[in-house]
Amino acid sequence: SNGKFTIDSAGCLVTPGVLKNGPSWGQILDENPWLKETKLVAKPDQMIGGRGKAGLLAVNKTFEEAKAWLMDRMCKDTTVAGITGQLTHFL
Repeated sequence: SNGKFTIDSAGCLVTPGVLKNGPSWGQILDENPWLKETKLVAKPDQMIGGRGKAGLLAVNKTFEEAKAWLMDRMCKDTTVAGITGQLTHFL
């Protein structure tokens, strides 16, 4: 596009560190203050087809709602399309 088009987007990776000794939610907010200023989308950072149908997509959430949604799913067994595993990284 030769710089004619731009996408204004931001992202934030949340890892299992929030469960123990990694970056805390407070640190994540300090580095990404926009998380409190806008509605958010949260999803696993893994290639999963049918995320929406599997309930793995949170849309139009506040920070606290997105945080609760992530904590309900992080490092817990999840089955998608007959495959069970743990989701560990979220966007």
